[in-house]
Amino acid sequence: MKSSYEVAVIVVVAVAAGVGTWVANGRPPAYPAAEADATPLRPGEVRLEMLQEKGLDGILWVDARKASAWQSDGLPGSIHLTIQSDESLGAQVERNLERLAMAGRVVVYCDDLHCSLSHDLATALRALELVPGEILVLQGGMTKLREAGLLKDSSPGS
Repeated sequence: MKSSYEVAVIVVVAVAAGVGTWVANGRPPAYPAAEADATPLRPGEVRLEMLQEKGLDGILWVDARKASAWQSDGLPGSIHLTIQSDESLGAQVERNLERLAMAGRVVVYCDDLHCSLSHDLATALRALELVPGEILVLQGGMTKLREAGLLKDSSPGS
């Protein structure tokens, strides 16, 4: 009986430690950044290194994740647009219309390499034909932004 109690205590402590780490550090990336480097670009995708070569100035970053994720660790200066909202995309776009209409380049990002939210949102934005410049998807998303040190700890998107 004593050993089963000890095992139960160990399991509870391990689970609590895991949850505490998740809360403190956020969701771990599902795929390592190195996997993005080894994965061919899909149409409309761009690697962070390619953007850095041209310079990051003038890019309008668009976070396609849920609002709570963007608020907790979104890229500073980014805007939030998502198809995962009760609010219509049109209403979200209208709220950010001035920044979108002035953007030379828009780069949409979500969690990691296999997150499709950014591709879906980029397709929807291209269909609206409001952005004068190109609309790209960041391959590797937040995983690559974290690796490059572009995110500050718990900084809101704007």
